[in-house]
Amino acid sequence: MILDAVRRSSVHSDHSPFKNAPKTLISTDLNILHLDLKVGHASTDISTLESKSIANLLTDRLDQSLTHLKKLQARVADTASKVLVTGDLNSGKSTFVNALLKRDILPADQQPCTSIFCEVLDALLNDGLEQVHAIPNIEQYNRLDPSTYHIIEMRHLYKLITEDFENYKMLKVYTNDCRTTQESLLHNGVVDIALIDSPGLNTDSVKTTAVFARQEEIDVVVFVVSAENHFTLSGKEFLWNAANEKTHIFIVVNRFDSIRDKDRCKRLILDQIRQLSPATYADAEDLVHFVSAGSVDLDPQSRKVDAPDFARLEQKLRAFVLENRTKSKLMPAKNYISNLLSDITTLCQLNQEKSANQHAQATMELEKDLPAYQQLLTVRERVLRQVEKVAETTVSSIQMHVSSKLNTAVEHVGDAIHTIEYPGILLIWQYAQDIADSMVQKMLKDVRQEEEHARRDTAVCLERVHTMASEHMGSHPITANVEKMCVKNKDRCVNIAVEVTDFFDLVLDEKLSNCAFSFGAVTLVGSRMLGFKDAVSSIWNVSNMMGVQNMRRWVVPVVGIAGVGFLVYVVGDMRNAVERKLVKKFKLAVRESNYIHGQSQRIGRESRKILRLEGWEVQNRFQKAIEQKEQKRSETELLAAESKERADFFASILANSGLLLEKVEMISAGAIKEIA
Repeated sequence: MILDAVRRSSVHSDHSPFKNAPKTLISTDLNILHLDLKVGHASTDISTLESKSIANLLTDRLDQSLTHLKKLQARVADTASKVLVTGDLNSGKSTFVNALLKRDILPADQQPCTSIFCEVLDALLNDGLEQVHAIPNIEQYNRLDPSTYHIIEMRHLYKLITEDFENYKMLKVYTNDCRTTQESLLHNGVVDIALIDSPGLNTDSVKTTAVFARQEEIDVVVFVVSAENHFTLSGKEFLWNAANEKTHIFIVVNRFDSIRDKDRCKRLILDQIRQLSPATYADAEDLVHFVSAGSVDLDPQSRKVDAPDFARLEQKLRAFVLENRTKSKLMPAKNYISNLLSDITTLCQLNQEKSANQHAQATMELEKDLPAYQQLLTVRERVLRQVEKVAETTVSSIQMHVSSKLNTAVEHVGDAIHTIEYPGILLIWQYAQDIADSMVQKMLKDVRQEEEHARRDTAVCLERVHTMASEHMGSHPITANVEKMCVKNKDRCVNIAVEVTDFFDLVLDEKLSNCAFSFGAVTLVGSRMLGFKDAVSSIWNVSNMMGVQNMRRWVVPVVGIAGVGFLVYVVGDMRNAVERKLVKKFKLAVRESNYIHGQSQRIGRESRKILRLEGWEVQNRFQKAIEQKEQKRSETELLAAESKERADFFASILANSGLLLEKVEMISAGAIKEIA
């Protein structure tokens, strides 16, 4: 159940129980999951790291806890016990192990010599053979498979430990103990014991880390401290780390006989132990021993009795390892589980509270932001409608103005020819061309004036549109440029061709009507004055008097004179005729080509294009503002959903871890003894 609880706590990074944990808590108030990064002996401030980095570190720490729980489970189920003898460099660890074995097995010197883990076991576990197995790979080691280790002779053990250790990870030393089961720790007749001599803690960082990691596989830690040096920083760090699991640590204060003020030494060391391991200090009578392992006689044939302090140490260590297994084997498991569940509970409480606060804050932000979001949508629709309306009104006004002005210009297009000097009948054709060009240029000038007027009106409308948008979207530049209106020279001109017929105005409808009117008036007046019959009679009398022959002679001259007169009249009227004909022709061309309507539509399109460009910019700015608002709301909604999910998740883990912690705390020492 405990393994499942921890596994659920680290199964998914998004639901990690430490993802949002306060950095000060992670660095100070946790036990098993406590993070204390060090470079050498200098600590790194956790608060300077990113949250993701801290989450990754704590995920690794949880994975380590899972692995350690499995090891704890295996250790509790294992009837054998492993005793790790560790301590600072040159504190006498190997000497102490030899003293426990009453044999000179492990090399000991005034200088540091143990550079590799040496595990001492009863030779009965190796079919009674005393051997040293040098193991290159601990995971592959199999006592029954000689290919997984090298057998080293006992006489070469010193050289291997001090010089040739780099090729091996561990040594297993199988040795005989001829003492009785009541005296021997290895050959005790109850459980299998392994004494593990480790390198000094402050040898180097790699070996120190290896010792820290190895203690997780150990049932009992025997910490050897020099009476001369007391607890160094490395020793304190090891004991603090071990306290997460092992409440009781067997402490050997070695070389005590070299101390002159023994009472002061005891007092100082016990004060340090009280700070490092309160449970060990409480049982100091059984767990803390002041001895001199170097004074123990290692001759198997010797009958010399050990010093009382060392004899008492052996008795207490035997009782701690073999008899009081609740402290040496089962209590560490309970202590580790309690600390781990407490850490998980603490982290879940904080994260559950923080997730709930995040959910409440995100929900409040969504509710608070909703009116502004809805208002933005309403404003966008209103402003875009206003922009469209203003733009269309401006375009319609421009088109109406163009139509009105150009109609007036066409009606008075004949005024353009008054400034042209008549060159005479011989250059009448060039005169006609100049008249046509003059009317075209006059109309082109009027069109350009209307284009300029349209630019001014469009600029005014642009400024108005920009002002409407700026009221809601803030200050921004006008993107449209009215100078780009009507820049292409096309569809502006009305071209007419000068033809020969343009020089003769043969349309006599008006003239004939005038003559007929005059003739009718004369006839009416004459008939009244002379009488119709008298007039006709007079004409007939004249013709009779002249005779037919005379009349025939007068016809040809009269007709000739009339023809010459008509020709003179046509030539004399040619200037006026060409002016009248070309003006009419130009106006007709304007009407037939629907020129005025086309120009008003073209200029209106140009204006609409510019205004629409600015309208699109306004629409895009509103759209971007809405998209940003929607993205922010979407992120807030996602945060609200995720924080709600995290809060529920942490609440579930918190409930489970709390129940497990209560069950673990309910297990008393007496119950553990019964289990053992």
